[in-house]
Amino acid sequence: MNRAHYLKTDIRRLIKNYPIYLAIVGVAVSIWFSLEDYAFTEGMVNGNALDTYHFAVSMSGIMIAYAFCAFSYATVFCEDLEHKYARYSINRGNTWKYVVSKAVVVYGSSVITMVLGSLLFVASIRLKIPWTSEGLQDAFFMEGMYGSLIAGEHYWPYVFLFALQMGMLAGVLSLAASFLSMFVSNKMLVLITPVLIQQILMEYSGKGWFNAMLIYPTLNRFSTDIQYFLTALGCSLCFSALFTWGIYKKIKNRL
Repeated sequence: MNRAHYLKTDIRRLIKNYPIYLAIVGVAVSIWFSLEDYAFTEGMVNGNALDTYHFAVSMSGIMIAYAFCAFSYATVFCEDLEHKYARYSINRGNTWKYVVSKAVVVYGSSVITMVLGSLLFVASIRLKIPWTSEGLQDAFFMEGMYGSLIAGEHYWPYVFLFALQMGMLAGVLSLAASFLSMFVSNKMLVLITPVLIQQILMEYSGKGWFNAMLIYPTLNRFSTDIQYFLTALGCSLCFSALFTWGIYKKIKNRL
């Protein structure tokens, strides 16, 4: 079995099962409740969607969204091991292709879940409030990265890139949860792993750019938007590769 066949099988398994669809809705609901009292206030935060979205993803409630991202596919390794499917599947190909295929789908499903959940949330609040309020958000958003999109009134691309970078972090956290599932069989513990790790990362973020706050465009200053995006992507992929390697070594030892 080649890598493409493994990947097709995993993608088919992902889209045919309900968790990813429930997870997308769960992310949107998590962001909504992250607003706390503002969720039920007319005008929400400063009467505009940009401030409301930024406030919501900056509050502690967003941590639950990372658990929903993991819910979409992060438990696949422990499920396969529990039901003896891993050995059968690996015998038809090899361990490395099996692990890489599933790691790609775990990462990709987490990114998709975060992006679509975020867009669903923003679409829902746009039914009530406008994108901007005159003079309130301009300086704050335009001084950060992707400020040119705000200046050009390209609000959807801005939200997409913001959510995509949150998805990059979600992908790493989901792979960390998958790695933990090599040691524990409790799925609930596996699913709350992203929440615990994200909280630790936020608590101990340093003053440089190399920390979990890298995903927030308003808090970073790079020479160009491309450099900023590639830096975030590179960090995400490096940590993802490390967790994938760890999963591979553990599965190889177990089988």
